[in-house]
Amino acid sequence: MSREKLESTLDRSVTKFYEKLSAWEESVAQRVRLTPRQCHTISELGECGPIRMKPLSERLGVTTGTLTIMADRLEKLGLVQRREDASDKRAFLLSLSAKGVAVYREHIGHHEGICREFLTTLGHGEAETLIALLEKITSVL
Repeated sequence: MSREKLESTLDRSVTKFYEKLSAWEESVAQRVRLTPRQCHTISELGECGPIRMKPLSERLGVTTGTLTIMADRLEKLGLVQRREDASDKRAFLLSLSAKGVAVYREHIGHHEGICREFLTTLGHGEAETLIALLEKITSVL
């Protein structure tokens, strides 16, 4: 296959995968009545526990201003809570509420389900190869 054809085929394959994965993620988010970005925030909080806003914004790849707006919305929904950081009274820690933990568990269950399907379809070796390729591709972005 020529380089031009390979680039074109790769472009179509990546676009198709992105569109299907995005649609799947949107449907998962709708099940818990959140946006995908809100679900990602819930997932990060579920993974890392109480965390200051700046490190969380870095993990999510958003500005602290964007995260503040999102945290306000999630707090109004009763999914997250802010509390003063005992080590720095000027800072706040963001964590999941009990309701947020339940949403996190439901959301992560959907992710675990699709990963099981990937593993069943690919097998162990191909799954390891996919992980390595995704990490390599992600480093380019």
